[in-house]
Amino acid sequence: MLKCELRPHRIERHNREPTCQPNRSLSLSSAHSRQSPMMLKIVRHIAMVLPMVGIQTVGDDICFYYTDSGAPAQADYATLFIIHGLIFHSGTFSRISSAAPSHGLRIICVNRREYPGTSPYSPEELKIINEGSSSERAKFMLEQGIHLCLLVDRLVDTLSLPKGGITITGWSLGTIFAIAMMTAINDLPEDTRERLKAHVHKLIIWDPASICIGTNGPPGFDFSFFDTSIPPKARWATFGVWVSSYFKHEDLSLRDFNKLGNDADPTRQATVLGMTTEEISAAIDWTPGDKYDATLVSSSYVNIHWDSANKALFDPACREAWGGYDVWHIYGDANCWAVLHAVWSLEERAKGKDVNFKLLKGANHFPMWEEPERMLLLLKECINGGQSIN
Repeated sequence: MLKCELRPHRIERHNREPTCQPNRSLSLSSAHSRQSPMMLKIVRHIAMVLPMVGIQTVGDDICFYYTDSGAPAQADYATLFIIHGLIFHSGTFSRISSAAPSHGLRIICVNRREYPGTSPYSPEELKIINEGSSSERAKFMLEQGIHLCLLVDRLVDTLSLPKGGITITGWSLGTIFAIAMMTAINDLPEDTRERLKAHVHKLIIWDPASICIGTNGPPGFDFSFFDTSIPPKARWATFGVWVSSYFKHEDLSLRDFNKLGNDADPTRQATVLGMTTEEISAAIDWTPGDKYDATLVSSSYVNIHWDSANKALFDPACREAWGGYDVWHIYGDANCWAVLHAVWSLEERAKGKDVNFKLLKGANHFPMWEEPERMLLLLKECINGGQSIN
């Protein structure tokens, strides 16, 4: 079982000062006076493996931490704006970020609220997430979409991103935030809306669980962090190993829940178990899981996610408000049951609709870590309208 109590610190490597104080330390010097030699080693490791990082403020002094692969050599390039999932944050994408410029891509990964470097939620916001009414929660999710849209708008200007080249990408739980962005277009200031229409032309939902698109899991299937038979302190470590495992399923074309494997393939190592302590510390933060993320993937949010997915994926008026955008659903077939259940659900809902599907055969939930080159080629295929990249 994975055991790691270490918490990551980041290094500020842009030549500008952050516009407000983030909720966690960003400097090696400040870490030096408080941390053990082991933590200092981890900090230095993060500085070497992560791409450029920055802080951007939006709205009411909300700071977003992001990593940036930097611009490729060519002037006309595509930018992927990636929103991470549950407990695994932007550091999870360090390998594809490092390789992105050589593929003519720029990858920007933002840490969601409560994750390292990004502003925490207020007690009032956390109460809405965990205890609010359906209308309060729906409004809250819309606000998250607005803030992330404002972030992209700021980065378009700050980083001089090319027009027409931005793809919004939500990985795993991050899908609900990417979807929220697309539903927020008509709630943005007019000038922001016009700039985003000129820049954003694609949406990728990458390995969402079925709950993220508004479908409850089949009977007998659930996530380990809801399993009360596992001691509370072990639930997130157990989940980290489980979700990064490889799963063997029977004939998936039958779309039979009974053919879905719920146990990890013992012949293939879970991604997390192959990571060093430093890599784990640079990619994982357990704390937001209990604080709010687990609630977002509970059945109490299923109707909110259903409505948001319908609007972002199937509502012609929403796409028209953005000036049109393509939708791609990408997934690996060695994922856990929840990801494959989402594929089946969305394929059924998307019949006759303009939604594209791409399979990464043999991939688990972490191809960005296990197979970064192959993952980048798949992302490029989506950006290029499905055309294979040799």
